[in-house]
Amino acid sequence: MPGLSDTGEDIVLNDIYNAGAGFTVAGDPYIALHTADPADTGANEATGGSYARQQTVFGPSASGIVNNTNNIDFVSMPATTIVAWSVWDSLTTGLCYQTGWLSTVSGLAIVRTADATANDVQSQTHGLANDDRVEFEVIEGLTVPAGLTAGTLYFVIATGLTTDAFRVATTSGGAAVDITGNGSAIWRKVTPKVVNSGDTFRIPAASLNIFATE
Repeated sequence: MPGLSDTGEDIVLNDIYNAGAGFTVAGDPYIALHTADPADTGANEATGGSYARQQTVFGPSASGIVNNTNNIDFVSMPATTIVAWSVWDSLTTGLCYQTGWLSTVSGLAIVRTADATANDVQSQTHGLANDDRVEFEVIEGLTVPAGLTAGTLYFVIATGLTTDAFRVATTSGGAAVDITGNGSAIWRKVTPKVVNSGDTFRIPAASLNIFATE
């Protein structure tokens, strides 16, 4: 699930609660791009072309948020689709501190018995539209509705789409995923960015907003 990785959580907790056990990062972090769910480890990192992680300067934290001071440019990219980012301590390999989706919209998803029968996901005034891409994330102590997989990118479909409910498919316009059990989750609208071979993928200054928890 996106957010601070286990490594990142340990660093933050030790720095705050265990004086001397944490450590100060040696230099500005590196931002990476991902073609699928980066999970907790920074999986599915982009490859090919001249893609490389970019070392990035961030301004001081304010209200629990930091953002990039300058544009982050990934030049001569391969032909791919980018859906997520991550933060690392080095240009290659190294420690992954945090991951996140290309997303600014999320909400609460609830599936009860009657909803599961219809494959409906209930979410009040969700604002999603046909063909939007969404993924589901675990809420601590609760269970993602059976039939849905956390971290998988789904398509919202027109069938059953109302102000307060939606259905998802694994393909655009496909059949609704068979939801077989109750549960609750966070849904997150993800905006994939298609990149042509040789393009520069730019994250504009101050637009990568990183929260203490994502």
